[in-house]
Amino acid sequence: MEFRFETIEYDKSLPSLPKHSGVYKIFDIRGKLIVLDKTSNLFERFERYYGERSERVRDLDLREITGRIEYIRTESTFETLYVLYLERKRYFPKTYRKMRTFRLFTLMKINRKQRFPRIYASRQVKAGVDYFGPFISRGQFTKLKTTLERTFKLRPCLYNIRGNDPHPDCLYFQMHTCSRPCNNDIDRRGYLEDVQDAVCFIEGRDAEIEQSLIRKMNTFAAETKFEEAEMVHRRLDKLHRARQEYKDTFFSVWKFNYIAVLGADSVSRCKIAFIKQARIVAFEQYEVASLKDCFDEDVHRVFRVPGDKSTSDAVYDEFCLVANFIVDPLQSVDLVPIGDTDSVAELVIQRLQQRRRKRKSKEELATKGTEGT
Repeated sequence: MEFRFETIEYDKSLPSLPKHSGVYKIFDIRGKLIVLDKTSNLFERFERYYGERSERVRDLDLREITGRIEYIRTESTFETLYVLYLERKRYFPKTYRKMRTFRLFTLMKINRKQRFPRIYASRQVKAGVDYFGPFISRGQFTKLKTTLERTFKLRPCLYNIRGNDPHPDCLYFQMHTCSRPCNNDIDRRGYLEDVQDAVCFIEGRDAEIEQSLIRKMNTFAAETKFEEAEMVHRRLDKLHRARQEYKDTFFSVWKFNYIAVLGADSVSRCKIAFIKQARIVAFEQYEVASLKDCFDEDVHRVFRVPGDKSTSDAVYDEFCLVANFIVDPLQSVDLVPIGDTDSVAELVIQRLQQRRRKRKSKEELATKGTEGT
């Protein structure tokens, strides 16, 4: 996956750049990077930097200090942001996140390596820990955290709970709002089952929780343990009320597998970004006519191989980059979730056909409007 920049040696005249979106870099006469940015029109942006000066235009004048210019054409907002992210991370590894290349989101962290896990907010990703998102605001995160703690009785306290160490001065302990693992009211196995139910709730897999609770309730009823069966029934009712109050669901970072269908420089071609476990692992261009022949092989090659849950800032960064197009969808970016890898090519072709039909209908409407005038 390589993005090649075109290089122009600056000769004191207006550079000849295309009227196209892209990412550009400007270096001074000593070879030091002085500008790294994106634009929807490369020609107009550089005309402001190197064109004729006017008293009414107070743009940055770089004519006397520029040594060379590098630029790359991009065909979609997704590609633009990704290339800009890579370049900013390359040149400014310590400060690139502060440059607001794209919106960053809060993640919900659940570390099952803890003896009795609790819920955290996080803006980084580490191996072996579960993360869910994207949360648009801290309020959205807090509301779900409270819902999970009340519904599944997960502990909100900050104590390092190991069991057999009760905290009677704890408000949650006194009110029985958690399952009180510190008092051995629940063992680690039972607590982790509640954590797993909470994870299912976050992802919207309520049916799995319901089936498990119904099985338990029927088992208790068959054994004439009606009090236990009634307690399970109350948990089922609590689950239904929680879903009515909180309808949003979120993605697991380690299950975040998508295909991003992007535009290209011609309607006969398309660009595809492969997103595996929140990482953009490949960026390819295909001929639409022959897409089916070669695309399936690439999908199997990328997604059939087990992923590596490694710790990397890029996991969080690239998850947020893709999540931006889920939170605020764009017509130029079609995100196709990876479920059955055998049907991905057909879904991609359908999306391309839908995009072509929309473009054609817009052109027809524009033509009719012109004829009407």
